Amino acid sequence: MALSLILHHLSALEAEDEKRFFEAIFQIAPEHWQVSKTVTLAETGVSPAYLRDHLVRCLPPALRPETEILVTHVSADAAWNALPAVGEQWVRDALAP
Repeated sequence: MALSLILHHLSALEAEDEKRFFEAIFQIAPEHWQVSKTVTLAETGVSPAYLRDHLVRCLPPALRPETEILVTHVSADAAWNALPAVGEQWVRDALAP
């Protein structure tokens, strides 16, 4: 499965809507890691466009146009700094062939 990077700005969402957003990620990508409040990594077989559309559909209709989401695949030559050891290992495992 591919590793996808999801950048999300959810400050306009109510707690219940934010919970639904993350549940939508977990439905499609049981293997995931929320790196920070605005970044989630997810192992999934779906395309970035499909994942984005799936996430947008779970948002309240009025907030869809203003909720920033970027989804892209993470390539094997990804680089990072200062990830916790467990997170770094999770990324390495997810990127392993």
